[in-house]
Amino acid sequence: MASSRWKKATTAVRIQNTALKVLSGVPHGIDGDTYFSPSIPRSVKSAVVLLQDTENMTEDKVKSALATVMSALSTCLSPLDSTLTIPALTSLSSTLSLSFFETSSLVTGLTLMVSTAIRNRTKLSVVKRDLAAMQVPPSTISLLTSHLRQSRLELQTSFARNKVRAPSLTSFRWRVDVAISTESLQKVFKPTILCEVNTDDGKSRTFEMPVDQFHHLRYEVAKVLRNMEEIERHPIMRLAFQADMEAFEKGDALE
Repeated sequence: MASSRWKKATTAVRIQNTALKVLSGVPHGIDGDTYFSPSIPRSVKSAVVLLQDTENMTEDKVKSALATVMSALSTCLSPLDSTLTIPALTSLSSTLSLSFFETSSLVTGLTLMVSTAIRNRTKLSVVKRDLAAMQVPPSTISLLTSHLRQSRLELQTSFARNKVRAPSLTSFRWRVDVAISTESLQKVFKPTILCEVNTDDGKSRTFEMPVDQFHHLRYEVAKVLRNMEEIERHPIMRLAFQADMEAFEKGDALE
């Protein structure tokens, strides 16, 4: 009788362990169907495993982790490069009752969940659906999407400010220059265009170009501006712009 009970208990434990293994982590083969496409980052998968341990990762702990991540993201594109220093992560790990490595994995995963949605302008409905398919606990999904809804504009502004991009043109000045004395006789008394370009990174560049190249530059710039005006005047673009502005004013552009 005792042996039979022992076998039943062993079988029940084995079934539970098998179920936990199946439910643990992100299901295989769904990477391309999520907003992380083509592949879900490994740090996100590690964070999902930690979040699924709802006995240890209570809702209050998830709130603390998300608040830290959102605060860091609002000031810098990568939280690990800004406010989340090693002492800050150590303090957070003690709050979450996790090791330093687990805390780093959780923070990195949550950061990618938020930043990828913001960078790709993913709708909240898609974020909810994909996180649910990744077996993220419903309470965590609710907290994360709530933060996304509240901080969307602030994060978009921060990302635009910190994204890697080429310097923007702040001023462009030019004048006609005629060389009176030069080593090349072909350039004597031949007009050239001396240009000065200033960019928003504080740098100034000066260069010289022939008159025909300068006229070609003017033509190409005028052509681009005309094409932009034609696109902006297109009825579809006006409707899309109007819809985007209405969604922006209502604050539900990610819904």
